[in-house]
Amino acid sequence: MRWNDIHVAGTGAWLPDDHVTAEQAVADGDYSADEAGRSEQLTLTVAPPEASTPGMAAAAARQALWRAGADPGQVDVLLYSVLKHNGINVANPTSYVQREVGSAAAFAAEVRAGSNGGLAALELACDRLSARPEANLAVVACADIWGPPHFDRWRADSGLVFGDGGSAVAVSTRGGFARLRSLVTTQDPELEGLHRGHDSFGDFRNDADHPIDLYRRAQEFLTRMPKEELWKRGSAGLHAAVSQATQEAGVDLASADHIVLPHFGSHLLQRQVLRPLGLTGFTRTTWEFARRVGHLGAGDQLAGLNHLAESGSLRAGEHIVLVGVGGGFNWSCAVLEVGETPGWTRRENHPHPTTVPIAEETGTCP
Repeated sequence: MRWNDIHVAGTGAWLPDDHVTAEQAVADGDYSADEAGRSEQLTLTVAPPEASTPGMAAAAARQALWRAGADPGQVDVLLYSVLKHNGINVANPTSYVQREVGSAAAFAAEVRAGSNGGLAALELACDRLSARPEANLAVVACADIWGPPHFDRWRADSGLVFGDGGSAVAVSTRGGFARLRSLVTTQDPELEGLHRGHDSFGDFRNDADHPIDLYRRAQEFLTRMPKEELWKRGSAGLHAAVSQATQEAGVDLASADHIVLPHFGSHLLQRQVLRPLGLTGFTRTTWEFARRVGHLGAGDQLAGLNHLAESGSLRAGEHIVLVGVGGGFNWSCAVLEVGETPGWTRRENHPHPTTVPIAEETGTCP
């Protein structure tokens, strides 16, 4: 859909200072040397023990609001997207994020769309702002933590590895540093089994002896669908979303100044995203940032946008294309036009620092 009155007013991220190198993971026997060579991943972000998934999302959201110059009480819509587990069954983590951000009057809900959750939630937020004339400010926040015993960040899947962190964006109908030109999502539910395999639905049953194995599930699914059809459907869904979004925005992907990509490994990213889109390399993309962070689950695109905003390299008139790929499957593409260089940098002082975990009992924990 084409948009005329939605602007990116602020971005935020909570990324741990701690990193684990792929080289060390290989040396420790945690990561295959062959996989490391194919992914070309350098490091992963690893959250400290005191961090929580909803808390990281709240910290990123607070930063995005501060950068937008907005009071949390002004937020009309707050959407929280996560891929893995929030940490406590039955509890409503979105309400926790809402309370921590201080946006009690906002409509708040959790959005799950796999690794495309951030952009899917952004589309829903824009729809709600458009449908309600009195609404003008929305926040989308994402976070995931991929540690043991339920998940092996280095071996759970093939072609990508998983980093911890939160990211957020604040969008407004009253202006910002970039304008949302278009945002399109496409789906193909015939591919949902790729992340389910032969597993049946039921209670959560993963532990240290049976961690989540996405690679096994994918191999099981491929007994039901030929790999060639999987790639064909994936390419078609992605191409449809990107083609429609760029056409509606009047922007040629080949001339876009910045392309924010999913945080997949090099080989998978080229096979699943770059080649279907006719891109021949990582020039103009956020790959160098992604290979130092890892796949953040639902928040890759918002983290990549935040990285560009913090870099100081954005200039008026430039176009940013954000590409999302989520299990299920769903694909999103957003096109932004930069109006001005954002006035913040990676380490600026602000009321809610994103680099220092704060104990949960204080009410402001990450």
